Amino acid sequence: MPRRVAPILLAALAAFLAPAAPRAERVYVEVDAPHSGALVSEPMALIEVRGWVGTGLRGLHDVMLVIDLSASAFRASGVDVDGDGLVGRTLDDPPSAHPVLWTTDFGDTIVSAELEAARRLIERLDPDTTRMGLVSFGGNARLEAPLGSSRAQLLAAVAAIPPTPNEHGTYMYGALEEAIVAFGPQPQGQAQRRQRQILLLSDGIPTAPAPATAAQKTSIHAARNAARAGARISAFALGPTAAERRVQFQEIVDANGGALIVLDQPADIVEFVPYMSWTRIARVELRNATTGAAGRAVRLFPDGTFDGFAPLALGRNQLELRAVSEGGAHETVTRWVTFEKTLPDPEKLARLRKTLEVRTLETELDERARVKREQALARQKTLDIRPER
Repeated sequence: MPRRVAPILLAALAAFLAPAAPRAERVYVEVDAPHSGALVSEPMALIEVRGWVGTGLRGLHDVMLVIDLSASAFRASGVDVDGDGLVGRTLDDPPSAHPVLWTTDFGDTIVSAELEAARRLIERLDPDTTRMGLVSFGGNARLEAPLGSSRAQLLAAVAAIPPTPNEHGTYMYGALEEAIVAFGPQPQGQAQRRQRQILLLSDGIPTAPAPATAAQKTSIHAARNAARAGARISAFALGPTAAERRVQFQEIVDANGGALIVLDQPADIVEFVPYMSWTRIARVELRNATTGAAGRAVRLFPDGTFDGFAPLALGRNQLELRAVSEGGAHETVTRWVTFEKTLPDPEKLARLRKTLEVRTLETELDERARVKREQALARQKTLDIRPER
């Protein structure tokens, strides 16, 4: 009798202990251009495809970027951030007390990687859909650019950050509260509500206000306040020190319901922040189903907007767009267009070639960033494995 019951009990126990199946995602795809049935009269057999993809309803975004300027961020990142062919290193005996001379190449420091990531993100955001602001912190927190600043104002604020650390600790609580205040009250009415994000970049754990236990507790409290304000925290723990103390980071993120990414190489932040997705879409694929030719220079932006060029053949073409979510769900839509070739236009062709050149380079950077993200996330999942009772 026990031999017959044991497998049943084991099966029941396994079903009880098994993790819950992830909730099925639905992928939404909206193609703004071209319209189905359009007649395309161009000198080159290409058409631009634009639209939006996401796992929720299309909406607007408010983003506060929070950057750690504490003294530890002025160490070398271990990577050639500025692309000058040299990898800076931290000096054991610097020739001067000025932080610019703490390393052999200030352009390769952790803070330089943070600021480069900020610049790239600012340049990629669409001001029509996304408002952005900037907070820096160390021993205290400071609003560098209010929410809704123009792209030029944001880039100027990043450039104006002095190459000196904000000393006397890591005041993460104050930085998060500063970001919450910058959001202001949420607009009334569901149609006007905006999705809020706090991107927290730090290479250390909270240390202010002292003692460290108080710094941790207040940071957790601020994370809960951010959740009440409707702001989700995406935290990036940069470097070995942050990785070793990832439990403290995780406590802060868990209090908010946000997400934590641990980067052993701090300079990888340059590959993560500008290319992250706030709509949980992993990639967008474009092809001409009539000819089988793949799309060119397909770009996906953090707010879910995308663009790319589809190759055309003379006559009727079926264009196919496929969006895949981070959870593996997908959706495909099609558009029919008819192409007729016009006489060459040298100026128009030159502009198109230049656009393709620039966008192709950007998509190559995006693909490289995607591979690095997947590798980092795979390492993090390995670290996240814990013995179960």
